[in-house]
Amino acid sequence: MIQSIDIRVRRAAALAVIAAGALLGAWRAPVHLQLMRSAPAANASVGIAPDSIRLWFSQAPELKLTSVKVTGPGAAVVALAPLAKGDSALVVAAVKAKMPAGAYTVAWRTMSKDGHVVRGTFAFTVGRGADRGAE
Repeated sequence: MIQSIDIRVRRAAALAVIAAGALLGAWRAPVHLQLMRSAPAANASVGIAPDSIRLWFSQAPELKLTSVKVTGPGAAVVALAPLAKGDSALVVAAVKAKMPAGAYTVAWRTMSKDGHVVRGTFAFTVGRGADRGAE
C-alpha cells in the first residue's frame, strides 16, 4: 500500500515538472510575429545613407500584406521600390531616392500567417555629407 502511494506521488511530481516546463517554454516563445532587428538599426546614426531598409521578423510575414514607409527631413516621403523577400523572415525595401542628412522614421505594418496585424516605427539618423541612395 505504501509502495503504491509512493509510485503515485512520483508520477504526479514528474507530470508536474513536465507541465511546468511546457508552460514555461510556451511563455518564452514569441506567439505573434514581431520585429527582431533592422538595418539601419533603431536609433542608429549612420554616416552613409542606406540603399535599402531591411526588416527581420520572428517569423515569415505575409509580403502582400506588408508595407514600409520612410519619412525624412521635413516629413518628406522617401521613394522605395516594391518590397522583396530575403530569407523567410526578411523583408527588403530598396531606396529609390537620395537621402540627405537628417532624421528618418520607418513605419512598418505586416500580418503573420495566423492573421494578427502588427506594426511599429523606429528612427535612425543619416550623418552629414550622406547623399547615397538611388540616383
